[in-house]
Amino acid sequence: MKSQITPGFDLPAIRRMDTHVVHPWESFDQPNPSRTIIGSGKGVYVYDGQGNRLLDGPSGMWCVNVGHGRPEIAEAISRQALELSYISPWSHPTAPAARLAERLAAVSPGDLDHVFFTTGGSTAVDSALRFCMFYNNVQGRPEKKHIISRQDAYHGSTHLAAAASGKSRDKNWLDTALDQVHFVSSPNPYRRPENMAEAAFCQKLVDELEAKILEIGPERVAAFIAEPVLASGGVIVPPEGYHAACQELCRRYDVITISDEVVTGFGRLGHWFASESEFGIVPDIITCAKGITSGYVPLGAVLISDRLV
Repeated sequence: MKSQITPGFDLPAIRRMDTHVVHPWESFDQPNPSRTIIGSGKGVYVYDGQGNRLLDGPSGMWCVNVGHGRPEIAEAISRQALELSYISPWSHPTAPAARLAERLAAVSPGDLDHVFFTTGGSTAVDSALRFCMFYNNVQGRPEKKHIISRQDAYHGSTHLAAAASGKSRDKNWLDTALDQVHFVSSPNPYRRPENMAEAAFCQKLVDELEAKILEIGPERVAAFIAEPVLASGGVIVPPEGYHAACQELCRRYDVITISDEVVTGFGRLGHWFASESEFGIVPDIITCAKGITSGYVPLGAVLISDRLV
């Protein structure tokens, strides 16, 4: 289906300018002239430089939860830019931040009533992990700094978030390995041993997590970080009861649980957050971004439990 081409959209000129843009997973010295250049979007559709209408199946990058081209959002952004474009959070609170923090506290599970704002998902994860280290320093446990993550997980592109990501393809190229980050198996029920029941597979994963905590030493493990559903790791839904069993184990060993809801939050799984509504847990920390603004502006947040502050 065709749509009117965006006025002033000079496709050859844009393609020439695009040779200066570094695109992910492409050769630096060989520009890709076959890339489809997008000119506009409306609802669940985007339109390329020739006016072809395309379904935005991935929702941008799992972020445009309320659709493209919402005039009320554009107007709200414009009003705020004219009223106050920026003020340092180091020195002054602002009404929009206060209002949003209260709303997030209201819709988050349990007692996650404290909000630290960031510029996106990677910085939210990075901040959450650093908060765990800070927390243990304050508690007089400077040795309790190790992080446990999972194979095939993706938690972001900043260094600490990337180090906590378990995609071997990325680690082989980017040298993100850190001695303080450890990994357990992906909870992929499609890769469980043949003829093993899902419940037995779940217990095997929980036993592996406990063994890893004991191997490192509970007095040294700060946090266990997990996506409710492994997103770029294959859209993998873990076996039933997995998250609850992992959280119970972490509570037993005084390990902070971080639920990375950068992808799954704000309606992606039909709820504000998937942790409690889909998987029955109230983590100690939730990281979120993407759907929080539907991709219209960069924003992330760390939601922190009362018990940690």
